[in-house]
Amino acid sequence: MNLKKLALAALAIGTTAYIVNHNKKNVKYKPAQNFDLGGFLGRWYEIARIENKVQKNQTNVTHRFTLNEEKGSLDIIVRGFDAKKKAWDKTEGIGKQEIENVGKLSTTFLPIFAKQLNIIDFDKEYNNALVASEDYKYLWILSRKKEISEKVKTRFLDSAKKVGFDTNKLIWPSQITK
Repeated sequence: MNLKKLALAALAIGTTAYIVNHNKKNVKYKPAQNFDLGGFLGRWYEIARIENKVQKNQTNVTHRFTLNEEKGSLDIIVRGFDAKKKAWDKTEGIGKQEIENVGKLSTTFLPIFAKQLNIIDFDKEYNNALVASEDYKYLWILSRKKEISEKVKTRFLDSAKKVGFDTNKLIWPSQITK
């Protein structure tokens, strides 16, 4: 009988530890409040990102968010120049704002690539934004211009670190027109 109790206790502890560790990073930050989707729409230049398979080797990356009123969704186009292939790549997706006035977007780029993206930080003029995935695999610094000020850079790096991102993983692709 004691062996059964010990096994059940070990199973309970192991399950609890798994759940806590599995969800640990997801509870560190919340999406920005008082977020106006209309202000966020349009073209953004990618200033920095955590490298990912889809955008590997890309420079001159832009993200475009447009409202598809007919479908009630966002059309998303990410376009970048692949330096190895010497060609432009384009990834298209759709998205939806989860809660009005909250910077939380559900996105799908491929049938198997669905991500919750959160706008962590943005300026009130919607000139710069810090966007991240809930699973901590993706992070982008976006701007309406091809460069950001040191003040904005410092602010966004501090915001990302504060919520648990390793900003040393960021790459800073060029925005020089080819």
